[in-house]
Amino acid sequence: MQMKKSWFVGAVALAFVTGCPGEGEDGDVGDTGTAGGCADPSDPDAPRLSITEEIDGDTTWTCDNIYLLDQTVVFVSNGTLTIEAGTTIEGTAGSALVVTDTARIDAQGTSSAPVVMTSSQPAGQRQRGDWGGLVLIGTAPVNLDGGFGVAEGFQIPLNYGGADPGHDCGSLAYTRVEWAGFEISVDNELNGITFYACGTGTTVDHVQVHMGSDDGMEMFGGGFDASHVIITGAGDDSIDCDQGYRGTLSNVFVQQDPAVGDACFEWSNGSNFTATPLTGPTVVNGTCVGSGGNGDKSKGAILKEGTEAGLIDTIFANITNDFILLETPETQLSAEGGGITVDGTLFCGANGFGVGEDEDAPGWTVEELLAWVEMAGSNQVGADCALPSVTWGSPDVQPPPGSAPDGGGMGGGYAGAVDPSGENWTLEPWVTYATGS
Repeated sequence: MQMKKSWFVGAVALAFVTGCPGEGEDGDVGDTGTAGGCADPSDPDAPRLSITEEIDGDTTWTCDNIYLLDQTVVFVSNGTLTIEAGTTIEGTAGSALVVTDTARIDAQGTSSAPVVMTSSQPAGQRQRGDWGGLVLIGTAPVNLDGGFGVAEGFQIPLNYGGADPGHDCGSLAYTRVEWAGFEISVDNELNGITFYACGTGTTVDHVQVHMGSDDGMEMFGGGFDASHVIITGAGDDSIDCDQGYRGTLSNVFVQQDPAVGDACFEWSNGSNFTATPLTGPTVVNGTCVGSGGNGDKSKGAILKEGTEAGLIDTIFANITNDFILLETPETQLSAEGGGITVDGTLFCGANGFGVGEDEDAPGWTVEELLAWVEMAGSNQVGADCALPSVTWGSPDVQPPPGSAPDGGGMGGGYAGAVDPSGENWTLEPWVTYATGS
């Protein structure tokens, strides 16, 4: 698919310079994600370059400038958008950064100098949905009729999908996307990061989506692996997989806002419950911290529409409602046929499990689902997960060594996102848990 190049007309102010003085692992970093030599977004006099037109061809954004997505969707086509460590991108209302299938993104932050995509509003005035978010479009297979879909909400149709399972949407490392989820059309809010048919060439490592108004990450088809993923404060689901996405997500930490948020994981196959490839994500070493007592919708995992799934060496804690909600008879058939694996997983607390109601095709009872979970692998229901803190805004999800039951699945020999005997990667400088707007 070739994208047209005349979507928007506007002015673009760009200055390309090489290098980012003083940037690196030892840079001086604060909550803004800036390093020595990089522009400080809290400084009103910091250089801001307004981006209002399509980016066509190889382009580099450097950390000594702040890049302002100025009241328009910015498309990237025909090349690589390289974003250097310590660079800040600010989005205004209605803006989004969309990397088309003829382009790729290469955002390479570091632990002390992450790439940060955030709201253009001043600190203290930021809200969910201040801007759109990051959208990546690929040509990997999806399970829709004809093998293609149309990205949600854009005025100009953007097709995704195809026959290239290895499509490379780009690389995200030590990158944070926050305060996103602008409604670009009626009932169509963007997610923090949306992956449309991104293939195995795509790499995602040490990425956080924070305080978005819709889903944290959503994958429509395709298949790539991701590791060290943090989703905090998503207004809807934290990780939503659909339309045939298959990939392994390892070392995943999700924390829901006490007041909003649906499921840590919602996985579905789409409108055709038997369409192939079947959706089939696997989480290995995950920690899902729910909303607690005030979260009306808070659930652990929603599995529906015939999806396959894996929950390996994963912790579910502070969940308000169901640990697992299994919907539609096709999903039960998937579980019975071995398409759903739950192993080495700890369900902490007294909450239970849920099944969808279908009078025409009655399936498992809640008690039968619980029995299946208890028999499916070395899972523990009602376990003590020994998480030091599930406090909103200041979590600590590294159990003390020897205090939490070991995982029994195929993960790292422990349950949860953080190795009890290793470094707590969820508290590194590139991560934020700031909840004030």
